[in-house]
Amino acid sequence: MSQFFQTAEDLFKRKVLRQDRDRWNYQYSQGKWTTLGDINELARFSVIAGYAQYLKPNGKILEIGAGEGYLQQRFDKTKYSLYYSTDVSDVAIERGKKNEDEKTKYLVADMNLYEPDTTFDCIIINEAIYYAKSVEAVLDRFNLYLVEGGIFIVSINGDERNANWHRMMDQCTYPKLDKTTVSATRNTFTITVLGKK
Repeated sequence: MSQFFQTAEDLFKRKVLRQDRDRWNYQYSQGKWTTLGDINELARFSVIAGYAQYLKPNGKILEIGAGEGYLQQRFDKTKYSLYYSTDVSDVAIERGKKNEDEKTKYLVADMNLYEPDTTFDCIIINEAIYYAKSVEAVLDRFNLYLVEGGIFIVSINGDERNANWHRMMDQCTYPKLDKTTVSATRNTFTITVLGKK
C-alpha cells in the first residue's frame, strides 16, 4: 500500500469513523492513550483517588471513562470494597482486565446506556462528561445508582474548548462539596466533588 493511501486510511480511521466505539477502539489499538499512564497525569489521578479514598473509605466505586484503567491502578485496593472500571472501548477494557480481581471489574459500557447492577458510594466521571448531553443529564442518570450520602467526582479538562462544560458544572444543581484545579505539564483539570441530589 502506498504511503498516501496508508496515511489517508489512518486519517479516516482516526477522524471520520462515526461510531464512538469504533473511533475509541482504533485510537486505543494504536496506543494513542498510553500517555495517560505517565507522570503528567499523576497529579490529576492522585487528586481523584485521594478524594474517593478519603471521603468514601472502603467504598464501592464506579468509574466512567476508565480507558485502560490508569486511575484504578492509582488506588490502594485495600481502600475500596468494589471498583467497576467502565469505558466504551472494548480494546481499552480488554487491556485493563489484567488488573481484575474479586473486587475489581472492567466492563465495556456506554455511559449514555449503561445500567449498573448495583449502587455505589462514589461515581467518578473521569474526562467523559463531554460525551453526554449535559452535566446535569449525566448526573441525573447516575444519581439513581448513588447511595444516600454518596458522591460524584467529575474531572473536566481546562482546555478552552470545554468552557461550556465548566459553565454547566458551575450552574448544576447538585450540592458542591469541594473543587480543585490541578495544573500539570500538559493540561489543567478542574475536579469537582458533588453530593447526591
